[in-house]
Amino acid sequence: MYKKFSYQLKSGTQALVQALKYLNSKKVIIPTYTCTDILTAVYQAGCEVVIVDCNLDLQISSEEVIAKAEQADTVIVPHMFGIKADIESIYNKTSLKIIEDLSQCHGLPELGVFADAVVSSTNKSKWIDFKKGGILFLNENINLPKADVSLWPSLILKNLQRRNELAEEIKNAGISLIGKESSYLRGMYFTEHSNREPYIPLHKIKKEFACPIVDSYIGKIDWISIIV
Repeated sequence: MYKKFSYQLKSGTQALVQALKYLNSKKVIIPTYTCTDILTAVYQAGCEVVIVDCNLDLQISSEEVIAKAEQADTVIVPHMFGIKADIESIYNKTSLKIIEDLSQCHGLPELGVFADAVVSSTNKSKWIDFKKGGILFLNENINLPKADVSLWPSLILKNLQRRNELAEEIKNAGISLIGKESSYLRGMYFTEHSNREPYIPLHKIKKEFACPIVDSYIGKIDWISIIV
């Protein structure tokens, strides 16, 4: 599934670290609007980081990745909140090595197709929730414990159907959800009355990076959890 071989790790963070080491990555592009675990993994792998902006669909800006591709050798593309990111453009227009993070998104077309390595956390609150662990998917047989993902396709299909049903209920209630193509880990929407934020943008932590698009909507996002 996703790649020829599947490997069991202790966490999604460790899966990312192993992917970065496998790809011999040195400098890594990541989106500002994501969890700090991705930044942690980059540093644990001994890499430098380049933080880029995210578009109004909350996903990594493929345009900015393409513009900054010469500054790095690798990009990590998470599909945040279950919303599909534009990974194909990055694949077609750069020579960057691509790590696709599916911790928050499964079941959509072409996931894993354009990536050199695929990772997924299976910890609590992730799209596939086994309460612990992470998986690394590669096309090469390496010396790591193998993971059994034989039941994943049926589990993903069942969960995706239920998530879509719940998302339709939310939309029928009049809420305009963000993302044209989504597997709905969260029902994300813009509002002028938000009093919470799911993540602190990483450029607020690493202050040398400017991300004006995310700055324009931080504090204007809320969500409804879609739990199956």
